[in-house]
Amino acid sequence: MPNRASIYDNPLVRQAPISAFVALSALLTVALPVLEITQPHAFLASFVVTAIATLVAATAAGLPRLVLLGAVLPAIDFIAVALLRAGTGNGSSVFTSLVILPVVWAASRPGRWNIVYAAVGVAVVILTPFAINPAQPPAGSELVRLGITVVVFGMVAVIVHELARNARRSVAAARGNEDAVRAEIDRAATVQRSLLPSTGLDAGHSVTIAGACLPAKTVGGDFFDWYPTPGGIAFSLGDVMGKGVGAGLIAAAVRSTLRSARTVDDASEALKRASDGLAAETLSSEVTFTTLFHARVSDEGVLQWADAGHGLSSIIRADGRVERLLSGDLPLGLGLELLNAWRTTSTVLEPGDVLVTFSDGVLDLFDDDAVDAVAALTREHRDPQALVQALAARAGEVPHDDDVTVVVLRREAAQLPAVATIEGVASRAV
Repeated sequence: MPNRASIYDNPLVRQAPISAFVALSALLTVALPVLEITQPHAFLASFVVTAIATLVAATAAGLPRLVLLGAVLPAIDFIAVALLRAGTGNGSSVFTSLVILPVVWAASRPGRWNIVYAAVGVAVVILTPFAINPAQPPAGSELVRLGITVVVFGMVAVIVHELARNARRSVAAARGNEDAVRAEIDRAATVQRSLLPSTGLDAGHSVTIAGACLPAKTVGGDFFDWYPTPGGIAFSLGDVMGKGVGAGLIAAAVRSTLRSARTVDDASEALKRASDGLAAETLSSEVTFTTLFHARVSDEGVLQWADAGHGLSSIIRADGRVERLLSGDLPLGLGLELLNAWRTTSTVLEPGDVLVTFSDGVLDLFDDDAVDAVAALTREHRDPQALVQALAARAGEVPHDDDVTVVVLRREAAQLPAVATIEGVASRAV
């Protein structure tokens, strides 16, 4: 809408039809014998004035700060039409109707005085031929024509002015509503970002973790989270079907439900709670679903994970081997509660092993198999934060239409007891 308004308000765009019709009138006058030129000097002058008007319009379009040029331009057009009328037969000229174009332009400008501006312009068009040739004063019929023409085109100016004013009000209201909606979306995005973990884990845990979420729109449907649990940590990555505020609200609800299950040891039980909460939220709305990977890692390196239709998680072992964490379980929110029996699978993360889980937006970042590509990047960037930054950089370079979210966790080597250093030789304190 703003782009359209700016095009229609461009002086050169408004001037183009007037200049085109004046040029067309010249061609018709030359080509058709029935259209005579009664005053050649006035006829030629009309094209010179039109050329000046076109130049002024181009200048006003290039220098929008010169507001006065836009106000003067209709007056120049009125003079051009008046000269054309005088040069092609005065009262018998077929080109008098061209006056409607500067009338519309003048009347559409803000300010009721432009209605008078348009009416005066019409009077100038009617009276100019008599000013050029004072030896022929206007007849009574010409004065009647003047009065009727001014009244008619004055009414046209009133109507055009009111329509233009209402249109400007509608555009201003639409822009205000758009700004309000955009502000609400920005606030929603701020709230959503505040729900994401902004720091890593406190010292004392045996893992290092990092993550990032790059929404395709201001508010996205992806989310990730991590938090400490008794004896370890829990982390999740979810992808809600769709984008925008609606998907973001569902993502926030699922995240909140998972957090409420922090004291539950079983990863699949947390998914069941999230599914119940999602079903309660979407009973009267459109059916949507959420793919979710949820895992728990103990301080001893035991990994328990449950996958609700996600399937984009892998462990890259310290020796470079890749183990896909696959599952045939259903996503959340499909309305098939009796079939939503998610399973918990356990494995062990050894020191140096890296677990990577990402949303399907990452699939758009690679031409080949994204899992293999991410595994190759993981071998190159063993540090979780470095790997997250590498994927975020690629997301900034490769066009994608979906949210890009990734969480990377690495099991660290077991910490040794306190070490005392004597003359450069390290020995365990006894």
